[in-house]
Amino acid sequence: MFHYRTDQQTTQKRKKKKGTDHLRPKKTYVNYHCLMCHEEEKIPYNVVEEFDLMDGGDPTTPSRFNCEKCGGEMYPEYYRGMHGYEYKLSDAL
Repeated sequence: MFHYRTDQQTTQKRKKKKGTDHLRPKKTYVNYHCLMCHEEEKIPYNVVEEFDLMDGGDPTTPSRFNCEKCGGEMYPEYYRGMHGYEYKLSDAL
């Protein structure tokens, strides 16, 4: 009897072979803070990453979201972007 691998199993096996698992983020979310009301929101890492990839603007500014409570601008507590820039809340304050 034959056992066929799914695409996901094949990809996982390749990553283990190449040793690229250490490149994947350990956190599943990015903690964002509202600059106006200081509300916190956990935004899934893959959502932030997708916005980072789609953003054609200035790579020195992080992906930003609006606060659901007051509509203010939210800034990441810490996020290392796809282009190698590090964004810290302490830099925005």
